[in-house]
Amino acid sequence: MLYLTAVNAEGGMVKQRRIFAATVLAFAALAPGVQAGERMWADCRTCHAVTAPDGTVLARGGRSGPNLYGIAGRVAGSDGDFRFYSDAMRAARNRSVSWTQDNFVAYLTNPEQFLQRATGNPDASAEMHVELRQGGAALFDYLRSLQQ
Repeated sequence: MLYLTAVNAEGGMVKQRRIFAATVLAFAALAPGVQAGERMWADCRTCHAVTAPDGTVLARGGRSGPNLYGIAGRVAGSDGDFRFYSDAMRAARNRSVSWTQDNFVAYLTNPEQFLQRATGNPDASAEMHVELRQGGAALFDYLRSLQQ
């Protein structure tokens, strides 16, 4: 059991406990999605890694795909250290398509269809040939948790 030490008057201590309890409950609700996403990472790490700007490796992986650190909210195709984006991904970047959870899930579900819709080009093709029909939201939550 976790305890908080009162710093303020007795009323302040009750308030601190409520805030603490709300924080613990919020984290507990998020944790199952993050844990599921972490398990899914095994399939992604063949091509991708998650490396913080200071060089800390947060999730080991390959280098044939872009670094996924900070992907939540980032503009598609904008990892400056990755040079092998497809024309379609560069077109998505030029249209300022960002990696929201919905866009991330749609991309994982069907990369070509997502890029065709995002770029307006019916011939757009994706370099990523893996499709993830379920669990994309959990994977996004996991990746977002690594950037905090």
